Amino acid sequence: MTMANDYKKPNYKSIYMLTLGIPIILAAVYFGFGISAFCLSVSVVVVALIAKGILDDIYPQAIILIGGIALLLIVAFLLPGTPLVKETSGSRLIDIFGSMKSIFATNMSGLGLIIMIIAGFSRYMQEIGASQKLVEISVKPLGVLKSKYIVLGSCFVLIQILAIFITSPSGLSLLLMSTLYPILRSIGCSKGAVAAVIASICINYGPAEVGTILISQLANHDLFSLFLKVQLPMVIVVFPFIGILHMFMQKYWDEKEKNNSNSDEEDYAFDNKEMPPKPLFYAFFPVLPLVLLFCGSQLMQDFLPPAYHVNIDIISALLISFFLAFACEFIRNRNIKESANQIKFLFEQMGTSLSSIVSIMLCAQVLAEGLIKIGFVNILFSSLPAGAHTELMMVAFFSFFIFVSIVILGSSSTFNAFAPFAAEMAKAGGVSATKVLLSMYYSAGFGRAFSPIAGFIIAVAGLVGLKPYDLIKRNAVQLACGYALSLVITYFIA
Repeated sequence: MTMANDYKKPNYKSIYMLTLGIPIILAAVYFGFGISAFCLSVSVVVVALIAKGILDDIYPQAIILIGGIALLLIVAFLLPGTPLVKETSGSRLIDIFGSMKSIFATNMSGLGLIIMIIAGFSRYMQEIGASQKLVEISVKPLGVLKSKYIVLGSCFVLIQILAIFITSPSGLSLLLMSTLYPILRSIGCSKGAVAAVIASICINYGPAEVGTILISQLANHDLFSLFLKVQLPMVIVVFPFIGILHMFMQKYWDEKEKNNSNSDEEDYAFDNKEMPPKPLFYAFFPVLPLVLLFCGSQLMQDFLPPAYHVNIDIISALLISFFLAFACEFIRNRNIKESANQIKFLFEQMGTSLSSIVSIMLCAQVLAEGLIKIGFVNILFSSLPAGAHTELMMVAFFSFFIFVSIVILGSSSTFNAFAPFAAEMAKAGGVSATKVLLSMYYSAGFGRAFSPIAGFIIAVAGLVGLKPYDLIKRNAVQLACGYALSLVITYFIA
């Protein structure tokens, strides 16, 4: 009985209306207004249905891929003059899948491989205790600060700096709960204030971040240059700004909740994976890829003689760091079986990232290809007024869309899905793709910090016995102000 009552029947009336109504309306547009209006209408309908499907928690990869194939089918049969591939197979239908093959092959050997290796490397760093050691060392200097609210504000800045090396918000927040949380509680900080600061991971950045790599690829922007010249100036301003606001807002909420029935005396136990003590130098391994990238960047080559010029890509930097860490772990353990077993976590995480991040990126590229081939981007921009306000409109629209959708979803899947489309729209309109994509990316980070179903917010709130809303309300003012400031700075410097 319970299962029968809990089962939610599909709304067949709505399904029938969509199935019958949309084709009839699109056919009327085709015969009444011509092929251009039809292509524009089809594109809008496909994007709208994909967005609705994602918000309805339908598997995003499936609906994005189906939407892309549907657009390519229309191109194949209604736009015979539009090529689908460089060299046709002789069949327009087969060319659709040839186009998909080309997209998959190009991205899997490029950006997809980078994403998988970054994910595997991060997991390996956690398994050998290198990430834990980095956090332990980083939080020790906080003991010299006297005011607990200054400590809280400084912790936010420290957490965001650590996020460049430990790119998983969930992994970083759990490490901080086992290291930073007890320290801050011991100096008198309330559990709500500490948990809120730990749960305010809001800006993704850095050359090893998946989103930054995706932006550099889509915008044809040098990866390390993007970090140094665009991302770094923004975070240097925004991090201290949010940190200072944390000092005042956490104090405000502590005073407001003094008489609250939710006692602050009780702390909630949580499981923490005990690991053997690790040497101090293990903390260097998560940082090593960035050091290698910096040494091989154009910035360093300008200061070094030609004999010392070295070019190194991010995959090579990650693999060098991985093998150095593996060698040190083997020398310490003197146990080849145990050291070898730890490598499986690298490949397991690579597979996980393939099924979650890389797959949606591949499907999104198929959708973007369909939107380009059908002419949606060109048609849309030909109807927009030219000028600086067009750029502002595009940045505002995509930023707002990504922010709202990720607040609802709690994950960055929407950014990964719509980034290729946004990049093509920006390029077609003569707008800075870097500016649009970075604004979307920061919207994704802040939106996740506002989402009550984001994994790391649920985890932190659950560990201290609070509700996700309790953490979000403590962070709302400072993160909203930081979000606005980050968009303004990005708009003017990107």
